[in-house]
Amino acid sequence: MTYSTVALSTLFEHRYKFDASIYNIHKKEFGNIIIFLDTGCFNTMIPRYIAEQTGRSLGFKMQYSLGGGIVEAEAFSIEKIMIADAVIERVVAFAGNYKGSHEDDIILGTNVINNWEMIISKKEHSFQFRENPPDSLPNKLNIYQNFFNKEGNYICIQDG
Repeated sequence: MTYSTVALSTLFEHRYKFDASIYNIHKKEFGNIIIFLDTGCFNTMIPRYIAEQTGRSLGFKMQYSLGGGIVEAEAFSIEKIMIADAVIERVVAFAGNYKGSHEDDIILGTNVINNWEMIISKKEHSFQFRENPPDSLPNKLNIYQNFFNKEGNYICIQDG
């Protein structure tokens, strides 16, 4: 399996932001978005207004701790995100109106990141990733798996 390479954005101060695309089911096309890799965020977060624009329905509400504050968020499943040439489908996320320097970003949490093997290069200002890392990867036994069950309930499991 080969790695996908993504250039991290030079337009932002933070080294873990990059350009990507999110699928809009109404327009049947991808639209540009900025993604922020956040290893300290358990779940992927998406701004509520972007979630609404994608045409997918929102689910149950919950209080979510983000950036030292509490955000009311609704369960959401992102149809597709395109990062470089890779398309990630059915990403479990929460949609909310969060503030600060990431208020327009999708915050990619460990529920997705832990399923990747990544190489981040500060010198090249890029990162490489591949999905489904080999079993020999140290964190493979402790991957977080988040999903919605058939009844629409959010399920969080930590193996290991």
